[in-house]
Amino acid sequence: MKRHEALYPLSHHHHHALVNAVELKKAGTEKSKKSLQQLRRDVIDFWEKDGRDHFRDEEEVLLPLYARYASVDQKPIAEMLIQHIQIRGRIQAIRDQEKVNADQFRELGELLETHVRLEERTIFPMIEEVVPEKYLHQANGKFHRDSVSGK
Repeated sequence: MKRHEALYPLSHHHHHALVNAVELKKAGTEKSKKSLQQLRRDVIDFWEKDGRDHFRDEEEVLLPLYARYASVDQKPIAEMLIQHIQIRGRIQAIRDQEKVNADQFRELGELLETHVRLEERTIFPMIEEVVPEKYLHQANGKFHRDSVSGK
């Protein structure tokens, strides 16, 4: 899917979220090469380095920009924000609980994948359609850069 270059930083984050989601969905199975404790460390690391800032970029930069040109009172936007809350809650639970189980990681992996697909296939095209290119480029300068790729 062709993405406006100004949204590349967010799409780079999405790529890394999908890589993590694949690993999380294997938790507790013979396909996983990681212990639950390693998955916990990886989830926390991903969240602290990129996830938290990525959500802020979308909530504090991208959606307010979109709101200047279209209504945010739309089902996909509400779904996106609900998923942000759910993801934050699941990560916080993984972080806070002494004992975690594989189901928690698999559920988080499913939710992350669903969330990224919603944003890439629905939300970003909605934004690209109505926000003038000039303002998309200006928003790009405010986005957190991915800790893995630096993009």
